[in-house]
Amino acid sequence: MFSRDLRSDPKKLVCCGAALTLGFAAVLWIAAVTPRARLNVMQAVSVVFLTTVAWRFRGSRGQIVSPESNDSSEWGLLAVATVLGTLVWATMLNFYFVGDDFGILALAQAPLFSQVKSMFLHGDGGVFYRPLTFTSYFLDHTVWGAIPAGYHLTNLVLHLVTIAGLFAFCRQMGISRQSAAITAGIFALMPIHVEAVAWMSGRFDVLSTAIILWAVTCYVWSRRKGTIGSYSLVLLLTALSIFSKETGFVLPVLFAAIEMLVFRARPGWKIAGYFALAGVMFAYRFSALGGLGGYKPGGISNALDISTKTFEGLLIRSPSQMLTGFNWTQPGISVLIVASLLASLLLLAAICAEPGFSRWAIIKLALFWSVITVIPAHFLSVIGAGLSNSRILYLPSVGIAMMLGQVLGALKGPAVRRTASVLLFALFSLGVLHNLAAWRWTSQLLERTLDVVTQTEPLPAPQTQFVFSNLPDTVRGVFFFTTLNASLQMAYSRQDITAVRDSDIAIPPNTLNAGPQIRLLWKGDESELLVRRDSP
Repeated sequence: MFSRDLRSDPKKLVCCGAALTLGFAAVLWIAAVTPRARLNVMQAVSVVFLTTVAWRFRGSRGQIVSPESNDSSEWGLLAVATVLGTLVWATMLNFYFVGDDFGILALAQAPLFSQVKSMFLHGDGGVFYRPLTFTSYFLDHTVWGAIPAGYHLTNLVLHLVTIAGLFAFCRQMGISRQSAAITAGIFALMPIHVEAVAWMSGRFDVLSTAIILWAVTCYVWSRRKGTIGSYSLVLLLTALSIFSKETGFVLPVLFAAIEMLVFRARPGWKIAGYFALAGVMFAYRFSALGGLGGYKPGGISNALDISTKTFEGLLIRSPSQMLTGFNWTQPGISVLIVASLLASLLLLAAICAEPGFSRWAIIKLALFWSVITVIPAHFLSVIGAGLSNSRILYLPSVGIAMMLGQVLGALKGPAVRRTASVLLFALFSLGVLHNLAAWRWTSQLLERTLDVVTQTEPLPAPQTQFVFSNLPDTVRGVFFFTTLNASLQMAYSRQDITAVRDSDIAIPPNTLNAGPQIRLLWKGDESELLVRRDSP
């Protein structure tokens, strides 16, 4: 009754939205004054939204049928989102390198063919087997060298390819052009994507997601086509996705889920071929890495670390961060208004949507997608207020975008759908700009820190070791000097220089380095970033 009154009376809808917005703003401003508290508020909003959507759409059962009627605005919506997204994401092109970027650049300095061969045969030193993505870095290096803009441009192009893949996948699934355009537009502008898209080292997730989306698109197409060529194309894309990142192993599971949840069919014998390919590639990967690979604290792979935190990350934290995804460690007052408007819009859309005959099937697939694709990186899924490690949510957020596309597409009346979609695009774009500000600040701070080091010690003696004190791991949620050694070698263009954190040293200081040492204390303020320390 309440939802029917809101749908039929625009004045009540506006008043309810205004009241919700003011209420959320008051909570975020007055009660939730810490980044963690604000994250918890938005997490609660996300849980209520997801529960409402599941409750209201659960009765909409049925197989995908012919596409619903289209509206002349669908291409306009997709154009608005794509142009807006390109303009917003283009602001990252002048960011400097951060975090793991320096380690990747160090690998790229070796001869191209030998490095590519080594990556395909042996992986990355027993940690990762992602040869296709590493090859893309090596090719970038041959073109751009140490110019950051070139690497960021590649990431932006891959993001656009992913958006196109999501639109094509929705259309192959029988979703109307308008709902497909809304879905692709939402994905183009989701704030949670900043770490994956704006960080050069986040390309593993962007490239693998682009291939995975085109793989599922071709799978739905091939199930109708039924030819050996179409089947072989899906096999090829599955292999390429696994070569990009280990999340590609979920593709056969997604194929089966599409059959059972959307088309309500039993997976045919052809599915076995995809599982067999994944099995063979997993066996080779295991052999190349000498085990499961990945991060190994204490010598045990994090993939085996399953606890209650795992389920919190999979079922609560990750979905809520995909829905909102604001970096609460980045200063700013306007983000409180944006978050409040977003929370109101999401809840009102869930209440006012009119579930259709085939939407529940898509929403079930979307919810399954958003959980199952997090599992390969479940040990990183408890994403905090600063959004560190949120790159792992790039692929899972496809599911959230699909669900939002169905909810907005179920709003009554084309004008209401257009208005709600454009408003969501605008709020998401503001969220992206807010999150990008943290990356701009941190990348500039890192570049300035390297400049201060080289100015403080312009000509270090041969075999000099820099020992840093108080150097943070992250700044505003952005990884700082995670490959410290490679960053100093790049700054000086010398391979004989080494660098360590004193907090990471588990051996006596007098055995650190037989050569000269330079000790620096990182202060991190505007007036004085680094000071020289003469003794430990």
